[in-house]
Amino acid sequence: MEGALNRFLPATFLTAVLALQGCSVVQISDRYGNTYGGFYDHGGQYAWQLQTCDHEIAMATFADPQKKRAMECCMWRHGVPIDDATGCVAG
Repeated sequence: MEGALNRFLPATFLTAVLALQGCSVVQISDRYGNTYGGFYDHGGQYAWQLQTCDHEIAMATFADPQKKRAMECCMWRHGVPIDDATGCVAG
């Protein structure tokens, strides 16, 4: 019984670690710390939106503290789901 338990615990731990790491593999992030995508919504499909918004934010005259939220709203306007779209204006 003890031998089976000693094999079961490491395997369970390894499975949990791999499952948690899998979530970060399917997410993309921008330079401001926002992440997009998840386990069922692969972030890689938002690459063109990330590139477009990165360019838009770089060309805009936002103050540094506003850039993180401006990037999120830009991604949302281009069809990327975000956690809180309150205050984002469709344009």
